[in-house]
Amino acid sequence: MLTRASWIRQGLLYFILGLFVLLTLTPICFMLISSLKNNAQIYGDFWALPVPPNFSNYGDGFAVIWRYTMNTVLYALVGGALVVFLSALSGYTFAKKKFLGKETLFMLILALMMVPSVLTLIPSYVLYADLGLLNTPWVIIINAAAVGQVFGIFLCRSFMAGISNELFESARIDGANEVVVFVRMVLPLSLPVLMTIFIMTSLNIYNDYIWPLLTIKSNSIQMIGVGLTQFKNQFGVSNMGVEFAAYAISSLPLVLLFSFGMKYYIQGVSQGALKM
Repeated sequence: MLTRASWIRQGLLYFILGLFVLLTLTPICFMLISSLKNNAQIYGDFWALPVPPNFSNYGDGFAVIWRYTMNTVLYALVGGALVVFLSALSGYTFAKKKFLGKETLFMLILALMMVPSVLTLIPSYVLYADLGLLNTPWVIIINAAAVGQVFGIFLCRSFMAGISNELFESARIDGANEVVVFVRMVLPLSLPVLMTIFIMTSLNIYNDYIWPLLTIKSNSIQMIGVGLTQFKNQFGVSNMGVEFAAYAISSLPLVLLFSFGMKYYIQGVSQGALKM
């Protein structure tokens, strides 16, 4: 039976958690309410309910950002899949194979995680300019694969090191080669951590702003982070209601991603943390 002190502690805990939830949901509610207003309603009383609601804002917002959204979803899917494949391949090699200098090479890869991305921004720009990849989708996809697989290798190596070696040895005794072992055993057993890497990489690509702003000039292949700034009319005035509606629309792919992948994401984070 709970004592009075226990009830007070639990009540205080629920109050603090409820306060955090309220602080988290307030910007989202403000965005959804403002997406149904025009500029006069927003400037007049931005906390008031939209009367009447302007549902046409969503149609106008979608007409502006649909191409940016499709581009970003495509980059996120391809870049995420590429990071997952490279991370799984490298993580399996570091976890289950023996070769000269393995630990030293792994430490060097981990050292890259300590380098702030802003320090490599100009060298990366010069590199991709010399390769002729500026203003192409590849400058986003290849850069995401190069940056994302560092942490992905760390997660995969930690996770795959906990998989029993007897499973792989029995498969080899039955005649399976390394390709079969990797595709039919390693990848299915590592699905939680691979899904975690895919979600994290896709989220980073989708929310990126500085890199596409710097490297992509054509609107036809631009990303959503930059596209959400394109709401000024010929007089330089931004329609804030349409802009908020575009924010809400652009968040839907991430909501869907987390809705279908949250179970694997939680499993990958929790199991990876236990094995580390």
